[in-house]
Amino acid sequence: MGLYVTSNTSQRSLMPRSGREYWSADRRFGLRISDTEVQKLMGHCKLAGDTETGGILVGFYTETHDCAIVTDLSGPPPDSQSGKTWFWRGIHGLQGWLRQLWTDKRFYLGEWHFHPHSPAVPSKVDRDQLEEIARSVQYNCPEPILLLIGGTPPRQWEMAAYVFPRMQVYVPLEEGSSDG
Repeated sequence: MGLYVTSNTSQRSLMPRSGREYWSADRRFGLRISDTEVQKLMGHCKLAGDTETGGILVGFYTETHDCAIVTDLSGPPPDSQSGKTWFWRGIHGLQGWLRQLWTDKRFYLGEWHFHPHSPAVPSKVDRDQLEEIARSVQYNCPEPILLLIGGTPPRQWEMAAYVFPRMQVYVPLEEGSSDG
């Protein structure tokens, strides 16, 4: 299996049947990610061990545009660099993969990142990068998501989600259902 895995399926079949769901307190922003994609994340984190790692989140929004559905994620591209307390996500291979997913109406939603042996809280660097992505014409993503994994997978870990609306303070998402 390569760095990027994709399939040709309809958006309806891509809706997660089980997994995790996160919402902002005001219910303006939501995120759903399937157990399958969470397991992929845990695999990348386990491989990274004591170094940070990350990648991108891909999917689509619900018809009401209030919830992002993660259907695919990348591992760290081969030109990524990392250390115990930092990660720089490379770009090698991402553009072609994103173009392929675009034909199925799936697109860039944001970033995921692993903080080994630390809480799933965005650092100043994380916040600055996501704010820059929100402002970037190239990304065309005014509300990027940051999904953070902290701890020591698979034994003890936590996952947290954040949305970074353009020119606004970032919004934490709490795990729970759309019903509140």
